[in-house]
Amino acid sequence: MPAVTLRRVIAAALSTALIMSAAPAAIAQDVTLSSEPVSIETALDTLLLSPADTAGTAAFTTAALPACKIADKRTRYIKKKQWKKTLLDTKLRLPRSYEPWDLVSVRRADIAGSGKVRAKMIDDLKALARAARKAGKPLAVRSAWRSYDYQRALFDSYVRNHGYDQAIRFSARPGHSEHQLGTTVDFTVGPGVPLSTKFGNSPSGKWLARNGWKYGFIMSYPKGMKKWSCYSYEPWHWRYFGRDLARKIHRSGQVPRRYLWERFETAP
Repeated sequence: MPAVTLRRVIAAALSTALIMSAAPAAIAQDVTLSSEPVSIETALDTLLLSPADTAGTAAFTTAALPACKIADKRTRYIKKKQWKKTLLDTKLRLPRSYEPWDLVSVRRADIAGSGKVRAKMIDDLKALARAARKAGKPLAVRSAWRSYDYQRALFDSYVRNHGYDQAIRFSARPGHSEHQLGTTVDFTVGPGVPLSTKFGNSPSGKWLARNGWKYGFIMSYPKGMKKWSCYSYEPWHWRYFGRDLARKIHRSGQVPRRYLWERFETAP
């Protein structure tokens, strides 16, 4: 049976199943407590994954994602070669000494803006920027790698200006920022444009939301997912995982924090 026809048949079956399963309130509550809402499109992608994509998934689906809380525990994967697996949130952190050895200017990717990122992501960042320009949806880099000390100074400035209780709601403490990995970029529509949730509704932001994963980038803090991501909506904040892992995270329908927790942080 042709792939398109098969997809339509599965979509019809899934649609019926999801409607019927929504009836019992108790079941619906269990689903929302255990994972993020799953769309028919995401379910279809999961069903159509290759065996290599789904291998070992069942072994990690029972790991309970902890509630977001302020703490300081060293994350499991702190070696720089383990950058894809490293989980950072309000509890898990990197050591102060963590600093990538292969940082290069984002300008090598032919993208506007400034900052440094790990050399291993330059080719995909360049491809992303080129595709965005071709689509008429240009992107620029507002912020990239940040050292532990830089993040500390930044967070302290927020505390002075807004108070600790407010600062902790929108800024990561030193060691807890994904920017320290050297594989995280804050995007805007042009050089010097400040970060804003309005980016998510801009043509460039919408294009990036649809296509970022194709080039290895995943939005860390999606809208309405603070319970699982620990941070409010940041449509500008994208972490590079490489194309293979980004595709798997995208198709899982999970926020990166949950995916990394279940597949890596709590793996045997």
